[in-house]
Order: sequence, then C-alpha cells, then structure tokens
Amino acid sequence: MDVGPLVAWVNEREAVRLRKAIIAAGVDSWGLEAGSLTRDVWGEHPRDYWQLGHLTDDPILQQFKFCNVRREDDRVTVWVREHIREPYADQQHLWLMLAIARTINWPPALLELIRGGAEGVSSFPNMQDFDPRCMAQVLEARRARGEKVETGAYMIRAESRKDKPWYSWSKQRYIAEIVIGHLWYMRASWKHDFEKKKLTTLERTWEIFQEYDGWGPFMAFQVIVDLAHTRYLRDAPDRSSWAALGPGSRRGLNRLYGRPVTTGLTQAQGLEEMREVQAAVNAPGVLAPWVEKIALSDIQNCLCETDKYLRVRNGEGRPRALYKPWSGW
Repeated sequence: MDVGPLVAWVNEREAVRLRKAIIAAGVDSWGLEAGSLTRDVWGEHPRDYWQLGHLTDDPILQQFKFCNVRREDDRVTVWVREHIREPYADQQHLWLMLAIARTINWPPALLELIRGGAEGVSSFPNMQDFDPRCMAQVLEARRARGEKVETGAYMIRAESRKDKPWYSWSKQRYIAEIVIGHLWYMRASWKHDFEKKKLTTLERTWEIFQEYDGWGPFMAFQVIVDLAHTRYLRDAPDRSSWAALGPGSRRGLNRLYGRPVTTGLTQAQGLEEMREVQAAVNAPGVLAPWVEKIALSDIQNCLCETDKYLRVRNGEGRPRALYKPWSGW
C-alpha cells in the first residue's frame, strides 16, 4: 500500500482551503509570525500571489473542482448544516429533511422547498402538512423556469424498471413522490425505530435506507454521514470505525494497493483497507502540520478525490466541474 498520492492530495487541497479562508478573513487576523500555521500554509509566496492568482501551484487543482478533505468543509454541507441540521435539530422529521438535502444537494432549490415555492405550498417537512406532491410541484416549476434543480454530485438515477407506474414520470416527480415519498409514508416506522433505539449504528441505518426505491449504497451513506452529526446517530458505536465503500473509494483503494483500477471489492474488504489507509495517513509526521487527523468517513471521500486527481494526472479522464474559487451559488 502506498498512501503517498493520497497524502499529497490531502496536504495541498487543505492548503487551498486554508489560503482561501485566510484571504477571506483578512491576513492580519491570522498573523504571519515565524513558525505560524499561516506562514506554513502560505509557503514562500506573498499574500497577493494567492489573492490575485490561483490558490495553488498545482495545475490540476487550479483547473478542476475537488471536494474538501473534510466533507464538513464543503460548501453544500456547510449550507445544510447552517440552514437545516442546526435550526431544525429537534424537529421530528429532521432525518427526512437531510434525505431531501442530499437528493437535491443544491441550496437555491432547497431554500425554495423550505419556503414553499412561489405558491407557498407544503413542500418541506418543516411544515406540518408536508406533502411529497407539493415538493414535486415546486421542483417541476423550477425546472420549467429553466432553473437548476439538483447537482450531479450525488446522482439520483431515473427509474429503469419499465413495469413501474412511475417509469415515465419526470425526474423531479420521481425524486419527490418515490425516493422521498416512500420514506415519508413510512415515517411512523422510522420514528419508532429511532426512538426505540432499533437504529443505533451507521451500518444498520445505511442498510435500512437501501430497502427503499432510489436509495443505493452511495446515496444512503451520504445521508448517514449527515445523521452522524445529529441526535439520531451522534452516539453510534461505529461512528469512528465504519464507512461504506463507494465506487470512487474502491477505485482509490485499488490505486493505492497497486491493483487494476476496476478490481471489485466487497464492503468488508473495502472497510478493512480504508481502516489501514486511515492508520497510515494519521501516523505521526505523515500529514502536513496544517492538516488534522482524518476521520474514516473522510478517508472514504479522500480516496474518491485522489482517484479523480490521478485520473487527470495519468491522462485517463477529466472531472466535469472546473474550479472557481470565488464563485457563489
């Protein structure tokens, strides 16, 4: 196992995030005394170099968009934390709100759902009479106006089974009435299982999500990671020791372990190797001084991003999104 490529990506990607934060906050508030974290992150370049030019000398990170080392630092996750997870922390349907947040994953669309759209309908579970059909109404109206509805980061695929009555529905209606709707119709069961402590681990909750239409291993894990920061799974015994293997993390593991990138891995093997990678990366002196130890759920994410980085470096492909460090929504 060679964690060198992952460590190199982690160190520079975290430096990019910190440089951006330092510039946004004002360099004086961070200090530039000798031996300071700011000076380590800054390197040999002056402040104006980073502010007016790129935030890194790495040509791949300059050009393409990569997630942060820690998912909690990603812009959408920060938005979800500040607009859903924290203000609705005690709301009875917070678990469903987070499921909606990850199926849409686009803050302007989520904000419209929270507000009920132009019609003021019950399109989000913050409303007592929430109805998935109202959610579909808001999303379809947004699509009709030519506005973005969801991102491709966490992709919900349209129904592929032609025998299903919703096969011909729009993606917006399918997401609202099937992917979210089926969870909503079973809300009493979810409430009971959370309250009676039948869902106490990340792994078991991840398995239950996958029993519903539209929820595969990857999407289910995205919601589980959010739930791990809430009353539902904050005290889960496997919070620091379990993570789901996704397609990107599998490719990343194959690269670090020197296998063909398409080699198949079981969840059990992937989990064991992710733990090995985590231990190697978090060993003393491996990460740069500005990088804190990395949680297992973030190791999963870093493996995916390292695979994406190496694909570009090796001439095997290009990410879809370009990096725009100062762009808004």
